[in-house]
Amino acid sequence: MTILGKDVTITWVGHGTFHLKTPEGKGILIDPWVAANPVCPEVTKARVTENLGAILVTHGHFDHIGDLVEIAQRTGAPIACQYDLLDYFEGQGITGEQLIGFNKGGTIRVADVHVTMTNAHHSSSAFENGQLINLGTPAGFVLRFSNGFTVYHTGDTSATMDMQIIGDLYKPDLTILPIGDHFTMDPRQAGYALKLIRSPYAIPCHFGTFPILTGTPEALEAACEEFGVSTRIIALKPGEAVS
Repeated sequence: MTILGKDVTITWVGHGTFHLKTPEGKGILIDPWVAANPVCPEVTKARVTENLGAILVTHGHFDHIGDLVEIAQRTGAPIACQYDLLDYFEGQGITGEQLIGFNKGGTIRVADVHVTMTNAHHSSSAFENGQLINLGTPAGFVLRFSNGFTVYHTGDTSATMDMQIIGDLYKPDLTILPIGDHFTMDPRQAGYALKLIRSPYAIPCHFGTFPILTGTPEALEAACEEFGVSTRIIALKPGEAVS
């Protein structure tokens, strides 16, 4: 499947994890939960770390950073994340030279992509040695590729009016957003979010991994119809890609 002839390939690894290949052929891995991801196909697990140009982290929950240390140490890829996560990741064995800390509203350039950190409404923590560790606040990302193609990954979030600002400022061509409910917004909230963002295309995620995540792409399409949203929903299966 081709989107507007743009030379960017997006693979849904499963759950909230995505791999994006840039026009320059570099890989960007968002929220690396790969080896233990129950819906990620085996053939996909090896491919998503090849020629890795950067790793982006939206927040610190296990189902988003479960393989971060192993992949970072094996590939040496730079890791871009919220500044508050740096000390924790260094304590996990990632070298400071690999870490790029920035914050909401800020923009960096990695793997020939301009990455802007955006707000998300969720939480960010880890449970270790009987203690809950606060890991900053969650975020999303706007990725602007060298060919002009723009992707908005909302991160784990509920619907928020901030999304209208993202739509106004960056006019994303494609939005990646969760629909599973319980821990993130459900399909109806996601449909309203797309009304605010106004991107031509959207890929739903964070659903179907566990029984508790009940949202479906069909329910998202129904919500888009309810709110008069013309966004085309691209319902990938884990391991599938759109170019």
